[in-house]
Amino acid sequence: MALGQPRPRFDPDLGAALRNRLERALAPVAEGLGDEQLWVGKHDLSQVHTCEGHHRAEKDTFGWNARTAAGTVVHKALELAVSARGDPLPLDLVDHAMTALGADERARSPGAWLRAAPELELAELRGRANEVVAKFLECWPPLLPAWSPRTETGIGADLCAGRIVLWGKVDLALGRANGTEARVLLVDLKTGRSHPGHLDDLRFYALVQALRVGVPPFRVSSYYLDTATFHVEDVTADVLEIGVRRAVDGIVKLARLRDPSEVATLSPGPACGWCAAGQTCEGAAAYRARADA
Repeated sequence: MALGQPRPRFDPDLGAALRNRLERALAPVAEGLGDEQLWVGKHDLSQVHTCEGHHRAEKDTFGWNARTAAGTVVHKALELAVSARGDPLPLDLVDHAMTALGADERARSPGAWLRAAPELELAELRGRANEVVAKFLECWPPLLPAWSPRTETGIGADLCAGRIVLWGKVDLALGRANGTEARVLLVDLKTGRSHPGHLDDLRFYALVQALRVGVPPFRVSSYYLDTATFHVEDVTADVLEIGVRRAVDGIVKLARLRDPSEVATLSPGPACGWCAAGQTCEGAAAYRARADA
């Protein structure tokens, strides 16, 4: 959090300049969308940059289960942990989170699945979520109200008259900008091992935050719950430039792939191991053959 250390200041026109650059580059994409909207999140960009075929396969096959619902339950439980009085148990937080989400009838919520899932699958979900929440509470200090903590907080930016929407949900945000002085820390909570794509996710969040309030976070971080370690990057103009270029390139690809007749470029790699099309895709077969050799 760099407590007691100076924080960077940014040009007061930074947000407007970033928006102008994005909108000029994406004007042809927005025109091609007509009256439709294109919502873009970190997972969309990550998948389409990894492999266009992977993006198309995953987009058409997502479904809720104990594994995919665990992250949503964890984030809801951590939201409760920040606002709860006293010292609630991790499993109590998870149970409250599952109850609240089970009553959520929105289409993007796991509520319908939670209401119909078998007891053993719910027990699996409960165990997965409890492990992650317990690890967070074990290693993090209490989040003081003075830090303005927000969990699972949505941030977004409308581009090209709302035809393109950049959207993300930050696991944890601390601090508030003070004029042009950047004072926000954004944290992405991760299980498992570090991956180069995690840094790209953080840069996307930094870009969206800069568009949203005119000032980027001063620092972004991935925190790995399994090992209690973190990766940190200070946000600079160069970091935001990388975010702009990656976003434009990815959005152009995403817009093109909305047309089913467009051929998705295959980029065989480790993602083939968990891709929904991994058993039928020729790229995945080539990757497995190369790995075996």
